Amino acid sequence: MVDFDTYQRRGLLKKCDSDFRQIARQISRAARDMHTFALVVNDDPEWAATIAYQSMLRAGRALLFSYGYLPADGQQHKTVVELTGIMLGSGYEVVIRQFDRFRKKRNVFFYESRDAGNAGEAAQAAETARSLIEAVRNDIAARHIQLELDVRNE
Repeated sequence: MVDFDTYQRRGLLKKCDSDFRQIARQISRAARDMHTFALVVNDDPEWAATIAYQSMLRAGRALLFSYGYLPADGQQHKTVVELTGIMLGSGYEVVIRQFDRFRKKRNVFFYESRDAGNAGEAAQAAETARSLIEAVRNDIAARHIQLELDVRNE
């Protein structure tokens, strides 16, 4: 079970009304990011892996929104990764470890301007993103029946 209160007290999370349109937009954009990934991967695998990571982040944010929370100032990306892992549970430990690994690689790529991967890394990022998006879609659909069609048909 997620202890949202602890994250709120630490200033990493704030309560919000679940906005079903925002949840659907995040999932839809995550899927579009994966389309963009496919367009870029052969020319720039590091950038493609970063796009796949962004897709994972959007899926994680959608999951948080579906619980009525959003990340606050501070460690937003890390908070999304941690909470996504807790919300999805133990069956997704490998996916969450990969999600966190790509978060760190994205930081190196963005903030240090160093290459942070190759074609193999990009392929792994895409596989992780697809698994995470599907897990998030299933979780949201199971808890919010009214979103099932919107989320699954994006």
